[in-house]
Amino acid sequence: MWVHTVALFILGVVVVVGMGCMAPKRVGPKQTGNWAYSPHTVEIHPLSRFKNPLNPQEETLIMVHIEFKDGDGFACRGVGSLEVSLFAKNGQVLAKENIQLQDEDVNFSRFDPVTRTYQVRFNNVPPELERISVQATYTPNGQRSIESQPHTIHNNR
Repeated sequence: MWVHTVALFILGVVVVVGMGCMAPKRVGPKQTGNWAYSPHTVEIHPLSRFKNPLNPQEETLIMVHIEFKDGDGFACRGVGSLEVSLFAKNGQVLAKENIQLQDEDVNFSRFDPVTRTYQVRFNNVPPELERISVQATYTPNGQRSIESQPHTIHNNR
């Protein structure tokens, strides 16, 4: 009798542990008319940086991290379009990228769950740049745009 009890207990533990190891199905963001925790502010995160290669044959990159915060100040994701612009010291636009976050695959691939930021990578950066200014504009579907403050990134070679 106790053998059956022990066997059922072990089976139950195996089932519970096995269920805990299964990853949830990725559904992605859903568009709704009234999203309770939608972005309220957009910020350029301090993790944004120049990425200078150790190998001279590789190119210099700029990694920009964009953080959305809801009305309570918590990091969140968004559905809409995100435009990230790089500016030179003289204000000239160096590069611009538009990201369509309403595409669930794009939204998922650009969002880093560890830093809770969207990542935008700029290639072919002139290595002689000393600093750049970054600004992001997020436009939720059918709503007014939210703009970040300009953020300066220094090239600490």
